[in-house]
Amino acid sequence: YDESAGKFGYPAGVDSEIATFKVKAPEGGENKIRVNVKEDIHGTVLMSSVQMMVEEATEDEEMTPAEGAAPAEGEKKEGEEAAAEDKKEGGEGEGGDKKEKKKTKTKKVALEYSTSRPVEWTKADKDRANEMEVAMSNADRIVRETADKRNELESYIYDMRDKIGSDSHLGPYCTDDERTKFASELETNENWLYEDGFDATKSVYAEKLDGLRKLGDPIVRRQTEAKARPAAVSNLQRAVEKYMNWLNTSEGEDEYAHITYDERSKCYDKCDETSSWMYDVLDRQGSLAQNVDPAVTVAEIQAKITELNNVVSPVMHKPKPKPKKEEKKATEEKPKEEAKGEEAKEGEEGEKKAEEAKADGAEPMDTDEKPKEDAPEPMAE
Repeated sequence: YDESAGKFGYPAGVDSEIATFKVKAPEGGENKIRVNVKEDIHGTVLMSSVQMMVEEATEDEEMTPAEGAAPAEGEKKEGEEAAAEDKKEGGEGEGGDKKEKKKTKTKKVALEYSTSRPVEWTKADKDRANEMEVAMSNADRIVRETADKRNELESYIYDMRDKIGSDSHLGPYCTDDERTKFASELETNENWLYEDGFDATKSVYAEKLDGLRKLGDPIVRRQTEAKARPAAVSNLQRAVEKYMNWLNTSEGEDEYAHITYDERSKCYDKCDETSSWMYDVLDRQGSLAQNVDPAVTVAEIQAKITELNNVVSPVMHKPKPKPKKEEKKATEEKPKEEAKGEEAKEGEEGEKKAEEAKADGAEPMDTDEKPKEDAPEPMAE
């Protein structure tokens, strides 16, 4: 970078060199060196390869026209040029048997190189910066979670303070002693929150919130149970009525003839047991006030519905047994046997009639021929 880089935010005191490339070339030569440089997609300048161009001389021997065949046109021209050069340098002349020609060949030799970037970080620098970033991220997370827990505590205090004093919310579900104690704790924690507890840690806020929930959760639970209980009881009552109606109407029907007496008795007993339990807990619950823990919970009622379904539903939906193959085959063969029996019976009756006809003698058959009259007796002389 040049001096103007400081105007665009380049840190002062930092090395201005972007990169330094060093090539290891042999000493004592003045050969050309070819350097290939490229730029990657990030704008970083990279050296891809370094090659030294070395020229080497080679000697070729050529045959004279007397020793071999006639040279080609190009070779002839080269030979004439070489002969002219030999004359200028005082060579052997035209009478020599052989002549020499010098040629040069370029050879590429790869060279080693190294790259140094003063501004680039080492692996140790990167690891150290990564650790610093993780530490700062954890610190930010703790600050954020602490603020969230503080806001949660503050919101709970305001929400519960208004609800326990309202008859349309939690007021009917807590006793006077519970309301007084809970309101006092809410006020105490509110004052602490804006004084000594403003800069407290997350764990302290969580501890304060858990202490308040131990007093408020039982009151909230009573309200939740009171609102959900009628629907749960209605579902249980409908289940009992459905199964009892099926037990009464399905008895004697061919569709449910495969259900045994023991299975029906088991379903009857379970329905009676569930119905008795339901009316018992409803009687006990009806004698309790709203600010007292319920005699039965919604979870217990739902468990009874599940238990009833598990006993009666499999019997109610029990599939009919499939007919056995032997019975089916016998049913198919029965009409054939009856048909054979009738044919045999008809044959026996025909034979019997024929025998009776033989015994009584055959009657004359009616024909068109007239019967012959008896001849007259001859007259006496």
